[in-house]
Order: sequence, then structure tokens, then C-alpha cells
Amino acid sequence: MLKKLSQAIRKVLQKGFRGGFTLVELLVVIAIIGVLIALLLPAVQAAREAARRMQCANHLKQYGLAMHTYMDAWRQYLPCGNSHPTGGFQGTQQRHTWMPRIWPYIEQQALYSQYRFDIGFYASPNNEDNQTAITPTSSKVSIYYCPSDRPGAMWTGDVNYCCRANYVTNMGNDWFWHGTSTAGAPYPYKLDTATNRWTGAPFYLNIYVDASEISDGLSNTMFLSELLCAEDNHFDFRGYIFNDEGPGASYMTVTGPNSRTPDACICKGSGSEATSAPSTIATASLSTKMPCTNLVGSATGDERWQTARSKHTGGVNVCLGDGSGTFVSETIAIDVWRAIGSAHGGESKGL
Repeated sequence: MLKKLSQAIRKVLQKGFRGGFTLVELLVVIAIIGVLIALLLPAVQAAREAARRMQCANHLKQYGLAMHTYMDAWRQYLPCGNSHPTGGFQGTQQRHTWMPRIWPYIEQQALYSQYRFDIGFYASPNNEDNQTAITPTSSKVSIYYCPSDRPGAMWTGDVNYCCRANYVTNMGNDWFWHGTSTAGAPYPYKLDTATNRWTGAPFYLNIYVDASEISDGLSNTMFLSELLCAEDNHFDFRGYIFNDEGPGASYMTVTGPNSRTPDACICKGSGSEATSAPSTIATASLSTKMPCTNLVGSATGDERWQTARSKHTGGVNVCLGDGSGTFVSETIAIDVWRAIGSAHGGESKGL
């Protein structure tokens, strides 16, 4: 086809410019240029997406390096995934997620210096209602966001305006609240009561994991991956990176990456939590890559799991425990996905 186009252009040019272009010749040239643009546009778009995917992978590698620097400073312990005053394995704590703990290691010392860990993430000066002032939790940091999704995404679902983020920690094949209770069916309790050691994923609620005890090996264990941020004003915890009361700062391996199975969590479109009821969200404002069953008001718990998701074609980026990054296909076998999501599973499977 390109050969025919070049021949047509040559024929037009060979006539010279003594008499100028006829209308037909001009239309032919315009049509040829249009065809060439149409042929090149998908390639340009693919190149741009490849660059965005690479930038996303670099963000995850920065988080991986930050985790290792944190471990060097804290004697091999990883930051707690979420802390909450419910108590749990390692005592009563204020409400925080892992993100503020690693700020010094992603070049955000100023935010860390302003943040108070003796109060919750929602209290001043950590946060101001309706963002009446810029706070540590509402300050937008470029490394929070995958360039293929919505850079600058915020949580404005209630008065505690905060940044959302695309990068989240691995909580494994579990429901959010089930790891800290013996009533965790259908998933077993992840604390070995005989040895008082955690046997679940590398991050969890009120759990600090000693990375030197990850028996599956750091190169076989996921630390972080990505998910898609919900709309700013939706009462949807996905990407709500500073709120400890749900899996917004984490992902689970209950389902595979970019799964068509709906996430099971709080994912109400907008408005008051109290007026919502369990339902499956299918609104136009939510991407078809973000199916979710809203469980607000469910008698069996409203925060269960959310899976890793991205707008990259064919899969998601992940950061492994050794700091390396890789792209995982959305067609990965679920047993392999869950194996690399565990830290102490003893599986022989790996990427």
C-alpha cells in the first residue's frame, strides 16, 4: 500500500508546478497525508503508552528502594501496612498506613516532619476538613501516580480530603479484616500462636514483618503493585492511600490482576455512607476495568478485597521484595499469582 502511495506522490510531483495543482491532485495529496497520519497515530500512541508504563515501573522501583532503606533504618522490619486502634497482634496504635512511614525515603522529608503519628491521619495538622489548608496528606506527590491513570487524583468522598495513589502494598490471599481474628472464614488466621509469628503476606493490619523471616524469599514475594484510583468525589476506598480502615492502601490476590470479578469493598458512587446498600457498581463514570460490589451495610463485612488493576494493556507492574520490578500478565494462573503474593507459603511457583 505504501508503494502505491509513493508512486501516486511521484506522479503528482513529476508534473511540476508550471500550471499549479489541480483540485483533484490537491485532494489526492490531502488523502495521502491523511492515510499516513492514520497509519502513524497508533504507533505514536503505543510509544507514548510504553513510555508511561516504563515510568510507572520506575515509580514502583523507587518504592522498592524506599522499603529497603526503611528496613536498614528499622532493623529489617517492613512498615506496618495499616495501623488501627483495634489492637491486634502488635498492640493498639493510631490510625495510619504505610505511606507516611516511608516519606523520608522517597524524598518527602518535609511531609514527614509535619506529620504526627501520635494522632490519626484525619486530625490536624495531618489533615484539615475540606482542605482548608494544604496538609501532608493532601500534598500531591508525582510518585503517587501512574501516568496512565489519573495523576493528581484526590479523595473528596467526605471532609477528610486526601490524595489518592496508584501504588499499594500486598496483603495476599485474604480479606482485609480477617487476618486479625480467629473468626476469619473463609481464610485461616495468619498468626502462628505456637511461635507468635505472622505467616501471612508481607503487609497487613497492625503487623510489622521482619523481612529476614520471609521464607519464600524476597525475589519470590511481591511487595507492591498498582491499582486504579476511583473518582475523586466517590465514596470509594480504592486508592484512598491514607485511610487505614479499608484496603484502599493495599491489594489482595483473591482474584488475578485486572480481573473481571468485581472487587468486594466500599465503592459507593457518591454521597453519605449511611444511605448506601450493597450493590454492584456499573456506572459510566467508573471504568469497566474497575468492577466492584459495594458492600456498605453488608452484614458479613463491608471491606474484603480489591485486586491489582492498571490501564496498561495486558497486565500490571509489580515490585518484588528484592527491589526488582516486572510486568505481570493479566492471564497469569491464579495459583502462581497467589504464590508470589504470599511470604511464607512455601510454594515452588514463581514468575
